[in-house]
Order: sequence, then C-alpha cells, then structure tokens
Amino acid sequence: MATKKRCVILVDDEQNILNALKRELRDWSIERGLEILAAISGRKGLELLAEREGDVVIVVSDLKMPEMKGSDFLTTVGQKYPDIVTILLTGYSETEEVIKAVKAGIFSYMLKPWESDYLVAELQKAFEFGELKRQNARYLKIMEEELKWAGEMQKAILKPSLPRTDGLEFRASYRPVPGLYCGGDYYDVILLSSDKYLLLIGDVAGHGVRAALVTGILKAIIYPEYVRGAIGKDFSPGLFLSWLNERLNFELRSASGLIVTFFAGVLDMKAGTLRYANAGQTHPVILRLGKAIELPISGSGLGFADSIAYAEQSVAIKSEDVISLFTDGLTEPGACEGCEPIKPVALFERVEYSSDYHRKLLEAALAESGRADFDDDVTIVTARVL
Repeated sequence: MATKKRCVILVDDEQNILNALKRELRDWSIERGLEILAAISGRKGLELLAEREGDVVIVVSDLKMPEMKGSDFLTTVGQKYPDIVTILLTGYSETEEVIKAVKAGIFSYMLKPWESDYLVAELQKAFEFGELKRQNARYLKIMEEELKWAGEMQKAILKPSLPRTDGLEFRASYRPVPGLYCGGDYYDVILLSSDKYLLLIGDVAGHGVRAALVTGILKAIIYPEYVRGAIGKDFSPGLFLSWLNERLNFELRSASGLIVTFFAGVLDMKAGTLRYANAGQTHPVILRLGKAIELPISGSGLGFADSIAYAEQSVAIKSEDVISLFTDGLTEPGACEGCEPIKPVALFERVEYSSDYHRKLLEAALAESGRADFDDDVTIVTARVL
C-alpha cells in the first residue's frame, strides 16, 4: 500500500477560491512533498480531517460559510486536533467571529484578496512552526521515556530491603515530583546487628535526573565504603555524617550550588534508644500515645565545609512508639501561592497509625496546604515499636 503524503486542507465555500489557492500553492507544496486537499464546507473539512488525521499539517479556512462558520470550524479543529496549525483566510472582518477564531488558536489571519508572495510566506511560516511543534513533541516523548527509565532505575537502586522482625514494623514510601519520575530523596534501613538498625534519610536539593544522580552516588558509597565495615560494631551517627560530608565534598568537588541534607539514626532495641545525628534534614518525629515529639538536634547540611563535627543525641524508645523520618516535600508547600508550611508535630498528631498510615499522612498534608499534588519529592520512613 502506498504511503499517504502529508497534506494541507483548504476550506472555502467558493470553488473558484479553492482552485485559485491550489494554483498559488502548487509549486510550494510540491517542493515540500505536500498534498493539497480542498473542502467546500466546514462539515466536509471535518470529514477530510477524520479521514486523513495523521497526515494533515495545516488547515486554511474561510470565515463566512453556510452550515458552519469558519470560526466554529476552526474551534472544532483546535479542540480535536491541537497539533494541526490553522490559518484564517477571509474577505470579511466580523470582529466577534475573528476574535472567536483567534481564541481557537489560529496561527495566522489573512485577508482576501491575498498577495501571492505573502500567502506563500505565511504558509511557509505555518509549516515551519508545525515542524518545530512536532519535533519538540518527539523530543518531549523521548525525554519522558528517559525520565521514566531513570525513575524505575532509581526505585530499584534505592528501594531498601526492609528488615523483618517481631519487635519492629518498618514502612517506606517514595514519591518523586509528578511528571519527573525520579528525584533527590535518599532513604535506607540497614540491619547493623541482631538488635540494632540504621535509619537513613537524605534530600538532594532540586528535582529530576541531576538530583537522582547524586542519590545514586550516595547509594554507591554509603554501604560499601562505610556501613559494611561497621556491621556488628558500635556505630556513631555523628562520625558517619562527618565522613559522608568529607566524601561528598571530594566526590562532588566540581559541582556548584549543590545542597544535601541527611539524617542518620541507630535504633537499639536492646538498649531501648534511638541515637541520632542530623545534617540539616527535617527533624524526625516520634509519635507516642497520640503526642508527637520532634527530635531537635541538627547541624549544617553536607558540603558546606570540608570538615564538620555533628552532635549526637540519644532518646528513649518505648513500646507502641512510631518513629517517622520524612523529607521536606511533605510539609513545605513550595510554589503553592499563599500556602503556609505545615507544622510537622500537628500533622503527625492528627493522623492515627494504621496499615495505610503513609497514605493518610500524604492526604492530610495535601488537605491542609490546599494543594492538588506535591511539588517536591516526598519520602516517608517509619519504624513502629511493637
């Protein structure tokens, strides 16, 4: 079967006008491998569009026609076929109808009688504009596919194998910015010994692939270079963050404007404590008997200075406590105009722990801020003491 040519559709209720236009555009269309089709009414034009939808690049329409006005025809074309470039060509200047056509998204507006050179020039500009739109659409599709792939890879790389134990219930949720598929949140839960667990969460400033690459670097160095050697030994969250700061300073020494925040905590079930240090990350919360307790100790983010000492603090952990680590996308409204940051203590006190705890936290945060969706990556890691 022969491949159909791409085409231009001319719509006018006067056959002599259609014939004249086809003559004027003959050489131009042949040079570009385009077929010129004509329709004597808006209804016939829509039939042609339905038949050749994927081939049509430009539609040129008259304004004043029986059965269907050109403005109504072009509005329908704009709604059903947004990728097609439309042009209004008319000998009338009915203001309301012209405005209606403009609102339909026409590319150009020409008056009859036309000048030959001007007509061809406008069609060429419309053709180039349509080619650019189609090229951009292809690039956007490629970018979206690449982002989806990067997102799937990041999820596979970052997704921790949450320890299973009779004394603890771990949960983790990761939600990148909608449409970007990958982001800058890092999280992990690592078994240090039979009764000690390392809880990690971090946030690389920014969104998308750039931030995701840094989380990949974090994943590649944290366990192999530091944590693996500390398995079964005393683990200091403060010393770990100091090491990570120096390591990132070296690894990302040529990157500018990069901000990374990070929290590390050792949950010791035998001692009944959580020992932690914080490098500028949002303060974790312990929910105890309906009251939220914020863990206040914190230091500067990673990468601000070559050598930083991070303070540590230990807090007692009791039965039924829920320890929640989260990134600031949960509580900060970002670009939401008029939205105020959410107070984490109030948020966590409103949501009762349940099997769908994370979903309820996300819904409560959106409801309070008035947002339809999050505009930053959101990660939640919880550990419930049984």
